[in-house]
Amino acid sequence: MGVETNAKGDVRHLDHFVVAVVDADRAEKFYTEVLGARTLKRQDTPNMSRVFMKLGENHVGLFSQGKTTLPKRDSAASYPRHSFLVPEAEFERMKEKIRRASLFVRDIQSESELGCCWNDGLVFQDSEGNFVEIAKGRGISKPRVHHLHFDATDLNASVNFYKSIFNFNLIEQKNGMAVIGIPSSQCIVLNQVGELSEITKTTYRGRHFAFAVTDDNFHAIVDKLHRAGIDEHDDHGEREGRRPEQLGTYFKEPSGFRLQITNEDSATFAEHAND
Repeated sequence: MGVETNAKGDVRHLDHFVVAVVDADRAEKFYTEVLGARTLKRQDTPNMSRVFMKLGENHVGLFSQGKTTLPKRDSAASYPRHSFLVPEAEFERMKEKIRRASLFVRDIQSESELGCCWNDGLVFQDSEGNFVEIAKGRGISKPRVHHLHFDATDLNASVNFYKSIFNFNLIEQKNGMAVIGIPSSQCIVLNQVGELSEITKTTYRGRHFAFAVTDDNFHAIVDKLHRAGIDEHDDHGEREGRRPEQLGTYFKEPSGFRLQITNEDSATFAEHAND
C-alpha cells in the first residue's frame, strides 16, 4: 500500500551508478590514478568485491562479476556510456592521463547539436572495458555526472517511460536519438537500435543507475510504478546496511537497465560510508 503524498514524483538529480568489473584491484587503481577518484569503502567476500569510490560530486560503484566476462567493444558508438563534466583547470591533465592509460580512446567530434552531444571531449574505456566520456565543464569546481547514454529498441516507449515516471522533459528527438532532460541540467540520451547489445542484455551483479529524490517524491514515484504495473523491489542486498531513515528501491526501464531511486545522495553516502 502506497504512502499518501501530494508530491508529483520529481527527481533531484542523477546521482551515481555501478559498473561491472572483472578485476576490482585493477579497476580501483584506474579510477584512482587516472580519474582522480578516492575509495570510500571496499567490501571483499570470497565471491565478490564491491568498491565504492567518490568521483567529484558523485560516487561510482565497482562490482566484480566472478567468472562473468564483459564482451569486447571496439566501436565508440557503443552503449551504455557514462559521461562526466570535468573542470576546465583539470581537463587537459585528465585527458593526457586517459590517453596513457586506456587501450581505447577516441576524440568526440560530433557534428550534431543534439542535446548532450559535444565537440570537445573524449570517449574511452576504463580498465575493464566500460565506456566513459568526459567533456570540459565551465563554472564547476569538481567533476560531475552529466548524462547517461542508453540503447532503446522502442525509442518512443523509452521516452514515455522517463516522462511519465520521472516527469523528465523531452529536449529533442531526431535521427533515431532522443535527449531526455533532468531538472539538474543533466540528461539521458537514448539511441534507437534494432537489437540490444550483449552488454545491455546481460544482467551484471549490482549494475544500476541511481536518481536522488526527496522522501515524498520517492513514494510518489513508487505509486506511479505500481499503477503502470512495473515491479519494484529492494533486491541488491544494500538493505542490510541501511539506516532506518534511508529509502531505496530498484526497477527496470524499457531496455532492461536497472534503475534506483533513493533519498540518500552521494554527499550523504560519503559522509556515512564507513558507519
